[in-house]
Amino acid sequence: MERDNKKKLLAAAIALFSEYGYDKISIRDIAQKAKVNSAMISYYFGSKQQLYDSALEKQAGELRTFNSSKTLKLAPREILRLYADTLQKIHNTNPTLMKFICWEFLIPSNHPETFIKQRLQQVYSLLIQAIATGVKEGIFRKNLDIHSTVIALVGIINFYYISRNLHMRVSCIKDDDEKYMHNAMEIFFSGIERKSQ
Repeated sequence: MERDNKKKLLAAAIALFSEYGYDKISIRDIAQKAKVNSAMISYYFGSKQQLYDSALEKQAGELRTFNSSKTLKLAPREILRLYADTLQKIHNTNPTLMKFICWEFLIPSNHPETFIKQRLQQVYSLLIQAIATGVKEGIFRKNLDIHSTVIALVGIINFYYISRNLHMRVSCIKDDDEKYMHNAMEIFFSGIERKSQ
């Protein structure tokens, strides 16, 4: 029963935060949607902010796997491909995550700070390190701005999911995530790889 209440609260929080953002949703709204006493939010999660972080973590938990010590042992290209594969899996299993991200674009808040510090900064550091290693080893071009390269990679992958509804309406072509991700990574690598003399 207790576990069910926690699951109900988390599911309600994900649905409401993704639809209306953090600021427009109250603890009472979440409890009503979950059909659970609002005191249970404090009991299970501590606060609304911690519930928000838990909702993000639930959707993007696969980043923990990407942020592992095993990833550091991979070659630079493999790390970047693993990032693309991880994000594809996350977005396909949790389509509401993009709505969370869009709310943060529209109305930036301090609410997901824990998630950002614990997950996204680790991801960013890993990607920076992979590209820097690739440059040092002569795999990637020496004149790359590493920060901009990471931002470009993140954009190529995530924009596809942000714009999915629009590009499907415009092109009238059914999406093929595998094909897109393969082509996107080929284009990305052709832009950053060192050309042989």
